[in-house]
Order: sequence, then structure tokens, then C-alpha cells
Amino acid sequence: MILHCTKKLYAKLPEKMKATEQPATAIGIQTKWLNWHANLITIQRRQCVIAVHDATRFTLFIPCLTKKDFANLDWQLNDVFINTLLKSDMPPELVYAAATNYQPLTFDTNCNRSVQGTMNQVAQEIDYGLYYKNTSVADISPYRYSADLSHRPCGVKGQKEYIWPDREMAQLLNKLTQ
Repeated sequence: MILHCTKKLYAKLPEKMKATEQPATAIGIQTKWLNWHANLITIQRRQCVIAVHDATRFTLFIPCLTKKDFANLDWQLNDVFINTLLKSDMPPELVYAAATNYQPLTFDTNCNRSVQGTMNQVAQEIDYGLYYKNTSVADISPYRYSADLSHRPCGVKGQKEYIWPDREMAQLLNKLTQ
């Protein structure tokens, strides 16, 4: 998986995890599957990561990260991704497809502004939702919250129709199983 990081997140990563060369490009369905964008945000003085899948806009929210968590960001992202799929009521065969096709993360700073716009909207939704419900970011379940963030209409630059990220991810995982 290729995680296109903002400069703020990339600076927090340990040196051994940073890309020394550009990751290999994928073709076909793998191109849609591999690319994610991520941003580091601060909510209630806690460091949180938002990851958005490029093609589907499926959103993962990883709250309250510490320095040692950034060294295990690959595990953190995989854990939240698989558990979010389960919380989104995906069929077991699609969750299995996601687990078997998951690849170790590579990091770079190449960013798509359309996906960054989606990440900014998600960050505002999270911040407002926590403020409105008077909830601490440390008290929420990242799996349930990520599933809720992925079950909302989302605009994509160049497309007239809005998409539902959880449905788009299910379609993508379905293509991976075929």
C-alpha cells in the first residue's frame, strides 16, 4: 500500500520508514487498491491520523497516537482498516479479500488535492462531531467512528454524482476477489 502523507505526518515518521526511492507503480485494479492519503491532525491536544482511500474515499480515523505508535503505523492502519470493514457490515469474503490483499505500507509525500480536500472535510466533521456531542477523542472507538465517516455521501472532483465510500470499497473488494 502506498500512503501519500502530508508533510506534517511525514515529518513524524521514523527515518527508517521514509521512502528512499519512489514506490513502484501498479497497474489495473491494483492502482485503485493501493493508493491512500493520510494527514496528521490535532484534536483536543491529541495527535490523530486520518487516512482516505484515493478511489473510494473510504476513511480511517486513528486517534491519540504517541511517538511509538508512528513506528507501528502500518499495524495501526491495518488494524483499523480490517475492523472498520467489520463494523461496516461487510460480508466476510470481502473482509478476507482486504486482509489477504493488504500489503506493507510505503510512504511518500505526493499528494492529490482532491483527496486532501476530502481529508479536510473529514477533519472538520470529526472536530465538530466531538464538540457537539461533548465527547473526548480518547473515549471514541476508532472502528465505529471510521465506519460512520465512511457511510456518508462524498463528492469526488470530476464526477457529477456523489459516492458512498463504504459501498465503493465493497465494489472494489468485490473486484479484487474475482
